[in-house]
Amino acid sequence: MIVSNQSLAVLLTFLCHNSHAFVSFSPKPSLVPSTAFVGEQASPSSSSLHVLMQDEDIDDDFAFEDEDEGETYYLDEATLTALKQEENAKAVTNLQPIRRRRLTKKEPLIAIIGRPNVGKSALVNRIAGTQSGGAIVADESGITRDRTYREAEFLGEKFHIVDTGGLVFDDDENTIFAKEIRQQAMVAVEESAAVIMVVDGQVGMTGLDLQIAEFLRKEVTKEMPVLIAVNKCESEQTGLLNAAEFWQLGLGEPHAVSALHGVGTAELLEDVFDSVSKKGSAIQGFGTKVKELKAAEEAYVTDAPLEGEDDVDLLLRSYGVGDSEEKALARYEKALAAFDDVEKPEEINIAIIGRPNVGKSSLLNSIFGDTRAIVSDEAGTTRDSIDAVMERPPPPGEEGLPTIYKFVDTAGIRRKSKVDYGPEFFMVNRALRAIRRADVALLVLDATTGVSEQDRVLAQKIADDGRACVIICNKWDAVVDKDSSTYDKSVKYFREELPQVRWAPILFISAATGQRVGKIYGVIDDAIAAHRKRVSTAILNEVLRDAILWQPPPARRNGAQAKIYYCNQVATRPPTIVVFVNDPKLLNDNYRRYLDRKFRESVAGFEATPIRWIFRGRRARDVMKNRQMNGTPGDGGTGTSYPFPHAG
Repeated sequence: MIVSNQSLAVLLTFLCHNSHAFVSFSPKPSLVPSTAFVGEQASPSSSSLHVLMQDEDIDDDFAFEDEDEGETYYLDEATLTALKQEENAKAVTNLQPIRRRRLTKKEPLIAIIGRPNVGKSALVNRIAGTQSGGAIVADESGITRDRTYREAEFLGEKFHIVDTGGLVFDDDENTIFAKEIRQQAMVAVEESAAVIMVVDGQVGMTGLDLQIAEFLRKEVTKEMPVLIAVNKCESEQTGLLNAAEFWQLGLGEPHAVSALHGVGTAELLEDVFDSVSKKGSAIQGFGTKVKELKAAEEAYVTDAPLEGEDDVDLLLRSYGVGDSEEKALARYEKALAAFDDVEKPEEINIAIIGRPNVGKSSLLNSIFGDTRAIVSDEAGTTRDSIDAVMERPPPPGEEGLPTIYKFVDTAGIRRKSKVDYGPEFFMVNRALRAIRRADVALLVLDATTGVSEQDRVLAQKIADDGRACVIICNKWDAVVDKDSSTYDKSVKYFREELPQVRWAPILFISAATGQRVGKIYGVIDDAIAAHRKRVSTAILNEVLRDAILWQPPPARRNGAQAKIYYCNQVATRPPTIVVFVNDPKLLNDNYRRYLDRKFRESVAGFEATPIRWIFRGRRARDVMKNRQMNGTPGDGGTGTSYPFPHAG
């Protein structure tokens, strides 16, 4: 319905009092949020109003959806112009768009589903080639709970494969998070181009397999192909016999595979590609690169008639007349070029680190605006590392590639003495590995409980690995008796309790309400810039000279004193500075920390990254000889060039 002027005034008043409303893109017919505007206080639960902006495929209308009343109001273009001119609507127009990257466009998604403990994660590791460091595999049901994505490649085709938790339709006290796992699996199926149902060939068919197959036949097979993978069929004698039992599922030919040994996985993927191509559930041409290359090569090297070529054209081509040969060559080159790697924007890896039950998964859900990870009050809900990719377009008015953020939600890391060898041991290893491969680590703390010893251990781990760090103090809304000085006191407390990352910025948020969640992107961008910052040698030596004049290196009782000659930056990620001294042993830890503090005070841009210091011993005469040959650092390279001794 078109909004009148009176209704417009009501809407403007509503926006003024609800400027923190969650904003999302949506096509006009479906009204399902798919792209999010994350503002300073964006939250899906903060208001019942959703502002639906125009997309490429819909008209130039501006829609307001009121969930409480169940009605949708559309503004025409003229009214939209008037709305944007209103000063009270600036909060809507100044928001920066952040949308999720849909993997189903260029790289289709294949979902792996099935009942618990049939080998889904093992099959995902086999297809993705991540047997070491991939999904956690154990002889225990319920290891995988959230949906986890892996990149894979087969026959020149790049795609994504998603691992899901075991499906159980009967909820009881023994099935933990059964409802949440089903929801995660259903989301994976909806965004997939094909589904592989994994069953256990050694156990045989069960009633739960029949229930899952019935659901897939009724709800899924109409839109996408569904294939059966009978796992644990290593034996050549009994494998096909065990797989034959699953013809009863009514989903086509069962494929005997072994995720542990890789038996039958290639044939399975070939059938998946053929089924996707016939069904048209992915982009056009997916799964046909190899076939097209073989056909183009055969047409080019043989004298067989080409497609659309008659006898006259064939005769002319045999004498080198006509353009049929050029067409065949162009077709072959095009088929060959399809295997070339496409340049992609750089991904920024962001690891969400913290001890159990501090709100890491809640933070991930708040960033993405949906239930990306299962959340509960029970510690240890997240078992495996969860990769979630988001694409952020360039700022308005600027051209360039979008920014790709890959958030990695990790399991809570407990003390080493409390972790036994088993699934939790591998969970902790995945979390620590996520720190090493991250560009930025978000250290999530509980603002209501303060800093624990495990938080200090994690902070030290981030600093030792040289990762940029941002301290996220979650549950800020639960802090009681806040006043004007609470913020300053809290910042001072966390600075004193975490000296390992005293340089890291601190952000107080609430993942439950979305308070200040939108600011995370700003501090992440600043941390990335600091982590990759490079400073000229002249500026570094000027700061070093001032630091030495202000506080000379300490001397020992025997009179020995360190002499600092010069320094230069040799690497980034993190910034690495080499300082040449006469003897590195004469510089104690206090003076090294003093140099780090002076450099941070004098050179802007190192607020969110550690600085790696390397003190290298060098004799004074070698330093002076180097200066005579190459000049003093920072003077433009002037100096006297001495020939080699053998030069005549």
